[in-house]
Amino acid sequence: MQLLTREQARELDLIAIDKNKILGTTLMENAGKNIASIVQSKLITVHNPNIGIVCGKGNNGGDGFAAASILIDEGFKVSIYCLSSSKNLSNDSLYFHDICSKKGVAIFYEKELPQLLPNFDLMIDAIVGTGFSGELYKEFVPWTKWLNECSATISLDIPSGLNANTGMCSSNAVKAEQTITMDSAKIGMMLEPGKSHCGLIHCVDIGLPKIYKSKSPMEWHLLSDDQINSMIQNVEKTTHKYKQGKVLILAGSIGMTGAAFLSTMSALRSGAGITKTFAPSSLNSIYEKKITEGMTIPCEDSGNGFFLEENYDTIMNHVEWSDVIIIGPGLGSDSETAKLVLKLIKNINKPIVIDADGFQPFYNNIELFNEIHSKFVITPHLGEFSKITDIDSKILMDDLPKNINLFMKDFPGTLLLKNSPSFVAWEAKGCVNSNGNPGLATAGSGDVLTGIIAAFIAQGKSVEEAAQIGMFIHGKTGDELARVNGQRGLIASDLLNKIGQVISIYES
Repeated sequence: MQLLTREQARELDLIAIDKNKILGTTLMENAGKNIASIVQSKLITVHNPNIGIVCGKGNNGGDGFAAASILIDEGFKVSIYCLSSSKNLSNDSLYFHDICSKKGVAIFYEKELPQLLPNFDLMIDAIVGTGFSGELYKEFVPWTKWLNECSATISLDIPSGLNANTGMCSSNAVKAEQTITMDSAKIGMMLEPGKSHCGLIHCVDIGLPKIYKSKSPMEWHLLSDDQINSMIQNVEKTTHKYKQGKVLILAGSIGMTGAAFLSTMSALRSGAGITKTFAPSSLNSIYEKKITEGMTIPCEDSGNGFFLEENYDTIMNHVEWSDVIIIGPGLGSDSETAKLVLKLIKNINKPIVIDADGFQPFYNNIELFNEIHSKFVITPHLGEFSKITDIDSKILMDDLPKNINLFMKDFPGTLLLKNSPSFVAWEAKGCVNSNGNPGLATAGSGDVLTGIIAAFIAQGKSVEEAAQIGMFIHGKTGDELARVNGQRGLIASDLLNKIGQVISIYES
């Protein structure tokens, strides 16, 4: 599903009106028809339903007036609370205001919330739309509070007080039961806390152009079941372990051998045919015991439990054998290991999945990514992304899609940003995940994700496809486990036994 930023939604409106010569009132009428249809379906069992609509002065309010003009014809009792005088309404909004007035719709011009208000079967929020940012005007706050106290509220286009780009909410933003959004969902509706304010989302066709090339540098979409279904195929009947993909893994160190185990077993559980996992020699016996189905390759570590720069040749001798290399989970912050990682990524000619301590060389040295000559994906969480970009986490979160867009302008690889929700971005495209839950915020969860991505690269998927599959399957697996066992007690190793079952859902 396509996702629009505020600017893209506005651009699409202008193309429809200025280039395609569609009247703004026609778009608003189409919106009104769709709104009325959904409202009728919701209230089909209610006898003599009574609807209240709170309208602002802009086109969001105009959608409310347009819906009211249709609902009154269908026999609904409709009351409109207009938070502006009619002379301040937008031109298109005024057009439908006047139609409502002629049809006898009760319109109350209220700056302050009346002390006595009827009980409505349904309230419609049409105060402010996608143009909103910051905090709601104080005169709107009593109205949004009232809407939140009502038993059922539908918001038009976007809940009032929600930023369409960032998902950030004003302190008194409307929390809708349902949201009817015009054409496409807005990206902020998929990001917390905004997502929790939208309820059930309806995307309705109001006659905007179906195909257009946005001036915006980034095209966003919501990653969903349908896309994953199209990406994952059944395992061929004539396959063998080498055809299923060979994964090379540089992970783990003293105190963090579990990272190597999780990323290795995740790759195998995701369909990789064979794995080789490097181990600091003093820890090799631990690796051997934990990783039963995978091979291990000891690397001299002088007894300190970390990989050394001198391990370079040992590792490179196996690169040609592999289809993909994982670098980073649990490697630790030893300076010798960081030197090894830097040397490897500059010289490896196979796809690379970089995670966790694999980012050490890139902190405050983002230009180093341009020295990677193979396809690669990085999988940072927000804190790691902050150190890579040298931008404070809070500033990044102020407008995460925008900051991802800025990062991608000069970034030569694929980014999977672990967040709530997670993002994948490559070139001028990006997607937002539609699943996942807080139970995945647990040690080792990212190591499992890394293994899934590597497995699908090894099986022939492009890096950007594998990143999307990995993000989605990881989140879906977490959701399936949480449904049975709850979120709180979920641990990373729980994911391993469920991954294969979840992947099988999408095989075609």
